[in-house]
Amino acid sequence: MARKKKNGLSIAIIALNMVIVGIIILLIVLVYLHMKEDIGNERGDTATAPAVSTSEPVSDSSSSASDVSVTTPAEETGEKSEETTSDTEETVPIDNLILPQYNREFFSNDLFIGDSISTGLYFYDYLDTDNVFAEVGLNPESALTKKVNDVTCIEKAAAMQPKRIYVMLGTNGLAFMDVEYMSTKLIELAAELEMACPTAKICIISLPPVTQEHDAEGNETMSKINEYNSKIEAICTQGGFTYVDICSKLKDSDGYFSSQYAEEDGLHFLGTAYALLLGTIETQLS
Repeated sequence: MARKKKNGLSIAIIALNMVIVGIIILLIVLVYLHMKEDIGNERGDTATAPAVSTSEPVSDSSSSASDVSVTTPAEETGEKSEETTSDTEETVPIDNLILPQYNREFFSNDLFIGDSISTGLYFYDYLDTDNVFAEVGLNPESALTKKVNDVTCIEKAAAMQPKRIYVMLGTNGLAFMDVEYMSTKLIELAAELEMACPTAKICIISLPPVTQEHDAEGNETMSKINEYNSKIEAICTQGGFTYVDICSKLKDSDGYFSSQYAEEDGLHFLGTAYALLLGTIETQLS
């Protein structure tokens, strides 16, 4: 009887020890899991900054270099580093530009004749489309016969009988026309406009400049532009037409199209250039 009690007590002690060991193991596991969770949180806090890859992108043989773009964090936020700004471009806020004022009503009965540059007058909503006769690729020779909306510029001018007619043509001919021939065609156009609209004031606008990068391509160059402008200025003086110099006003200190006014192609106008053009004309003719 005493042996049975002793055996039962031993079994109870062993079971109690096993329970205690199980509790200890459970506590150890819980402590381990808690420590692991804390370490994971700390790693998560330090991983919030994006990783920077130093490896070069693998190029696809079917893609050109222009199809691949790399965006820096500064570009994503719209910020520019001081180093990039000083090395690549001169940034001038539009608000800091001193542009002559123009009155839209001043040009309400005027007609502008030009090429793709002049189309910006209505694309940027500086003037109404009725005040502009312009076509991509137009030059002093083709302007004599080219039709836009089924009429030539002579026919449009004759029907409109504008107060003033402005002609800015020649950029599209610089690459393949002789300056002497092109200026002759321009004056021929001016003479026909004068006959069609005897009361209108005929104004010849100088060709605008091109940027140094565009000049380097060798098609439309500043040497040709300056030669052409000098030629048509002299002819205007002899023929009694009004010459409007916009070229010098759009140039930078190096004699090229200023980045304040030039589109990326180095040839066409930003909106600010049209404001300068119209303000210059109104100031001169007023």
